[in-house]
Amino acid sequence: MMYWIPLILISFAGGVAHTLTGFGCGLIMMMVFPYLMPMVQAAAMNSLIGGCLSASLIWKYRQHLKPDLLLKTAPIYLAVSVLTLQFVQKIDTRVMGLIFGIFLTALGLYYLLLSAKARLHENPVTLIGCSVFSGMTSAMFGIGGPLMSLLFVEHYKTREEYAVNLQVLFVVSAIINTATRAIKGIVTASLIPTAAAGIAAILLGEQAGLHLAGKMKPETLKKMIYYMIILSGAVMIVRNI
Repeated sequence: MMYWIPLILISFAGGVAHTLTGFGCGLIMMMVFPYLMPMVQAAAMNSLIGGCLSASLIWKYRQHLKPDLLLKTAPIYLAVSVLTLQFVQKIDTRVMGLIFGIFLTALGLYYLLLSAKARLHENPVTLIGCSVFSGMTSAMFGIGGPLMSLLFVEHYKTREEYAVNLQVLFVVSAIINTATRAIKGIVTASLIPTAAAGIAAILLGEQAGLHLAGKMKPETLKKMIYYMIILSGAVMIVRNI
């Protein structure tokens, strides 16, 4: 019981946050999952459960799919993520996590304080840089959304377009990463009950998030994204000090 209650509650919270902002379930769930299971399995469950949520959101918003930005970023993001998974056990993730956390916190504060003026301009440098960096952090920490969300929220005109196109990136990444982990023996049949409970809880969280999202204005969405980026950074700093 002490295992299932936190698993279900944190998955539900991840579903609410992710549905509202377009990312964040990985961040929320990884606050607790590593205390319930080994880190490699925690990352695997995070990817699998979060991927199911992304797939559900894609279906709900499918009519708003406009994959122009996806075609520019997804190949780089996915290639870097898979490549990083091959070496992740050799990387000093504690140092990288601390640096990543400081960077995200500073970036989030910058955008929050200058939200009326700050923009991430879409050009080859930002497209490649965000895709590479996010692909690496997705493989190492299960957190690949913060930088990509900045690109996508500036590119797409509506919340629905932003959400569905970002989810396509996440669900393809989840499929590839889960398959890679299964081949390496990290994802096994023994994890099915854990995955099923987490998926059920995160989908319930999605329903709660959808109810709240209908009342959200575009500027509110952007501010919530900035707060989530700051939270992502703070969690990474605390986890790796």
